[in-house]
Amino acid sequence: MKCVFIFESIHRVMKAEKLLKGKGVKISLIPVPREISSDCGVAIELSEELEKEARLLLGKNKVCILECYDRCPDGSFEKKRESLHELDATHEH
Repeated sequence: MKCVFIFESIHRVMKAEKLLKGKGVKISLIPVPREISSDCGVAIELSEELEKEARLLLGKNKVCILECYDRCPDGSFEKKRESLHELDATHEH
Protein backbone atom coordinates (compact mmCIF):
# COMPACT_ATOMS: atom_id res chain seq x y z
CA MET A 1 0.00 0.00 0.00
CA LYS A 2 1.06 3.60 -0.58
CA CYS A 3 0.94 6.60 1.71
CA VAL A 4 0.30 10.19 0.59
CA PHE A 5 1.48 13.25 2.56
CA ILE A 6 -0.27 16.59 2.06
CA PHE A 7 1.50 19.82 3.07
CA GLU A 8 0.41 23.44 3.65
CA SER A 9 2.28 24.83 0.65
CA ILE A 10 4.43 23.94 -2.33
CA HIS A 11 7.38 25.39 -0.40
CA ARG A 12 6.93 22.74 2.32
CA VAL A 13 6.53 19.99 -0.29
CA MET A 14 9.84 21.01 -1.88
CA LYS A 15 11.56 21.18 1.52
CA ALA A 16 10.23 17.73 2.42
CA GLU A 17 11.26 16.31 -0.96
CA LYS A 18 14.82 17.63 -0.64
CA LEU A 19 15.12 16.35 2.92
CA LEU A 20 13.70 12.87 2.26
CA LYS A 21 15.58 12.29 -0.99
CA GLY A 22 18.76 13.57 0.66
CA LYS A 23 18.40 10.82 3.27
CA GLY A 24 17.71 8.16 0.64
CA VAL A 25 13.97 7.82 1.28
CA LYS A 26 12.32 6.82 -2.00
CA ILE A 27 9.39 9.16 -2.73
CA SER A 28 7.40 10.42 -5.68
CA LEU A 29 5.86 13.83 -6.23
CA ILE A 30 2.27 13.48 -7.43
CA PRO A 31 -0.60 15.89 -8.09
CA VAL A 32 -2.88 16.10 -5.06
CA PRO A 33 -5.59 13.55 -5.88
CA ARG A 34 -9.00 15.13 -6.60
CA GLU A 35 -10.54 12.70 -4.11
CA ILE A 36 -8.56 14.47 -1.38
CA SER A 37 -8.76 18.12 -2.47
CA SER A 38 -9.98 20.14 -5.43
CA ASP A 39 -7.04 22.50 -4.96
CA CYS A 40 -4.23 22.22 -7.44
CA GLY A 41 -1.09 21.16 -5.69
CA VAL A 42 1.60 18.58 -5.21
CA ALA A 43 1.79 15.79 -2.65
CA ILE A 44 4.42 13.24 -1.68
CA GLU A 45 3.70 9.54 -2.16
CA LEU A 46 5.80 6.80 -0.61
CA SER A 47 5.49 3.18 0.37
CA GLU A 48 3.74 2.44 3.65
CA GLU A 49 6.94 0.76 4.89
CA LEU A 50 8.77 4.12 4.72
CA GLU A 51 6.03 6.19 6.38
CA LYS A 52 7.36 6.04 9.94
CA GLU A 53 10.93 6.84 8.89
CA ALA A 54 9.71 9.76 6.76
CA ARG A 55 7.52 11.15 9.55
CA LEU A 56 10.37 10.99 12.06
CA LEU A 57 12.76 12.69 9.68
CA LEU A 58 10.28 15.45 8.79
CA GLY A 59 9.34 15.94 12.45
CA LYS A 60 12.98 16.30 13.51
CA ASN A 61 13.40 18.95 10.83
CA LYS A 62 10.15 20.76 11.70
CA VAL A 63 8.43 20.09 8.38
CA CYS A 64 4.79 19.62 9.34
CA ILE A 65 2.59 17.21 7.40
CA LEU A 66 -0.90 18.69 7.09
CA GLU A 67 -2.69 15.40 6.32
CA CYS A 68 -1.79 11.80 5.57
CA TYR A 69 -3.76 9.27 3.53
CA ASP A 70 -3.44 5.61 2.68
CA ARG A 71 -3.96 4.77 -0.99
CA CYS A 72 -6.10 1.63 -0.87
CA PRO A 73 -5.66 -1.22 -3.37
CA ASP A 74 -8.86 -0.11 -5.17
CA GLY A 75 -7.35 3.35 -5.75
CA SER A 76 -9.43 5.15 -3.13
CA PHE A 77 -7.91 7.16 -0.28
CA GLU A 78 -8.42 6.74 3.45
CA LYS A 79 -7.40 9.52 5.83
CA LYS A 80 -5.22 8.51 8.77
CA ARG A 81 -7.03 8.84 12.09
CA GLU A 82 -4.27 10.15 14.33
CA SER A 83 -3.44 13.82 14.64
CA LEU A 84 -0.33 14.33 12.57
CA HIS A 85 0.32 17.72 14.13
CA GLU A 86 0.57 16.04 17.53
CA LEU A 87 2.77 13.27 16.15
CA ASP A 88 5.06 15.74 14.39
CA ALA A 89 5.22 18.00 17.47
CA THR A 90 6.58 15.18 19.62
CA HIS A 91 9.69 15.10 17.46
CA GLU A 92 10.37 18.85 17.52
CA HIS A 93 11.80 18.92 21.03
